[in-house]
Amino acid sequence: MPLVLVLGTADWNAPVATNQHHVTRALAADWPVLFAEGTGTRSLRPSDARRVLRRLRSAPALTGRAVPEGVEVVTPRLVPHHAPTTRRANSALLHRQLRRWVQHPGPRLLWTYTPFTYGLERLADRTVYHLVDLLHENPGVHRGRLLAAERRLEADVAIGTSPAIEEHLRSQGFADTRCLLNVCDVALFSAAAQAPDVSRGTSVVFAGTLAPHKLDGDLLLALARALGGRLRLVGPIVDPSNPLWRNLTAAGAQVVGPLAPAALACELAASAVGLVPYRSTPLTRGISPLKTYEYLAAGLPVVSTPLPAVAPVDGAVFVRPASEFVPQVEQLLADADPARPARMTRLAQGHDWESRGRDLRALAGQLLAG
Repeated sequence: MPLVLVLGTADWNAPVATNQHHVTRALAADWPVLFAEGTGTRSLRPSDARRVLRRLRSAPALTGRAVPEGVEVVTPRLVPHHAPTTRRANSALLHRQLRRWVQHPGPRLLWTYTPFTYGLERLADRTVYHLVDLLHENPGVHRGRLLAAERRLEADVAIGTSPAIEEHLRSQGFADTRCLLNVCDVALFSAAAQAPDVSRGTSVVFAGTLAPHKLDGDLLLALARALGGRLRLVGPIVDPSNPLWRNLTAAGAQVVGPLAPAALACELAASAVGLVPYRSTPLTRGISPLKTYEYLAAGLPVVSTPLPAVAPVDGAVFVRPASEFVPQVEQLLADADPARPARMTRLAQGHDWESRGRDLRALAGQLLAG
């Protein structure tokens, strides 16, 4: 029996479920999976102290997100710094803490979301590198070390979640690359949209990580001033001390914070427009926002700033520059169409994790059989 190791960049109980959580669940439908919680990609910062202390506890609690049958969550305790000075120690620590996979007598598949693998791919029968962001463009990352780690990584298949990421993977020397745009839990969001007691409101919503380095703060402030309390921002807040959140609240926006998946589905089902208000940066130009399909599945039209991975869809997905963003949102609010939610939900069909999971299990099966 094969054993799969998913080397993540996020904790299992991260507030927002990401690609790696869904893929772990999908792979576990056929094989046992070890999910190694995020070993991180940033250089060490003082703000990481709390996470380091949690990792040092003898029995980290797994609360919140349910762990699927067939999945074991492992919390590696490493030196939270990827550098030549820590490489030997981290390699020994990681290999020892993942010894169930390292010593597994059957086939071993490594599915990694980080290039800092500390040689685990040399123990794997097959390796998949799944890149969901241009990691080297993230703040706090040592760009040179991360890019060098990618060039050293020997993967059988490299998956990018946007055309820009796939192009980057090719430039880093990966021979077999695939582009698989992010999808969503269509069943969850469409069920909320079709509930008999759903009541559409007039709020517009952004659902995702509230990160100042990704979001266009000026655009959000313009929306808040135009819409007041109808602008709702839902998700975990990065850098709560940033004045953007205070300014948005003063302008009338509602900064909600993170919601559990079912509550988020109800939030979207009660809204009128979904937003993708990202700044244009090297990082965001590689993003494939899974929230696009979450909005559509929940019956919402989408207004997005220009991103390579967001294609306009007539009457459903509106890609607008900042100067046209607010007027487009206001037009959608003014032109309320009772038939629109059902049309939006239909557009999301097929862009779901059930279908993607089948495709990824087929890929893994082919690799393991090769």
